[in-house]
Amino acid sequence: MTYFFIGGAARTGTTVLNGILCNAPETNPFIAEASYFAYVLSTYSRGKYLWKVEGDTYFDDLQDYAAFSRPWVTAFLEKTTRRYANAKHLVLKSPELTKYFPDLFELVSDAKFLILLRDPRDAIASLLQVGDKLKNKGDNPTLVRMLETSDMTGLAQFYNAYYRPCQRCRDAEFWSRTRYVRYEGLVRHPQTAIEQLETFTGLSLKDFDPRQTWKRSRLDFDRLPERYRPWWSTPLYGKGLSADSIGRYRQVLSPPQIRDIERECAEIFELGGYRRDAFF
Repeated sequence: MTYFFIGGAARTGTTVLNGILCNAPETNPFIAEASYFAYVLSTYSRGKYLWKVEGDTYFDDLQDYAAFSRPWVTAFLEKTTRRYANAKHLVLKSPELTKYFPDLFELVSDAKFLILLRDPRDAIASLLQVGDKLKNKGDNPTLVRMLETSDMTGLAQFYNAYYRPCQRCRDAEFWSRTRYVRYEGLVRHPQTAIEQLETFTGLSLKDFDPRQTWKRSRLDFDRLPERYRPWWSTPLYGKGLSADSIGRYRQVLSPPQIRDIERECAEIFELGGYRRDAFF
């Protein structure tokens, strides 16, 4: 059993990659996001910092704390696996979980991590376009305020926050079990991307059809009442791969907004090999 965890900032293609891996017959079908699990890892991560304040009041050391926390994480993974009896491997996805990948690495030995990268300009432009749903739900008032005011610096920092914990991790073993996946390469050159994913995961993806991403889905967003649909969902969910959205930020963002994102997301531009626009 290998646990595959998919992460990345919001609007970077995590759902697309989730659908692709769940095409493998040896995995669970496409299921809802592992939001609860992200809260579990958030508690563990916060607890490590609290230990520095509380000292040995409750645990001997951080290793003792990890040993105490591990069964909670393992119990969730094993329970989820039992719900999909035919699955030899489990695929779970949550953008929020990305922030805790290094923590998850400490607790789960048989795990692999895939992190989506997408041009920050396109990701933030897409976030602006779907943001109205979030405003209507009344969730995450800080993000709503940034969307309402088109705060590019704030939105860029929101984007960066998903990657920063992994970027700070210096453990070579963690990176041997982790791969970045560029959204642009995934949708422009799906067959090459599939071959690379098969090599890293060991999954059989030969039956993947880029025209129909979610063959094995337990979710049908078209039938969900509007109030239950994720705020980040779009009419493209479950449809075939498309490169049409690449570079669409130029239709949404102004030159000053683009420059703000390029400045704030400089590390991601370097990591993903994204070129900055030239303004004269």
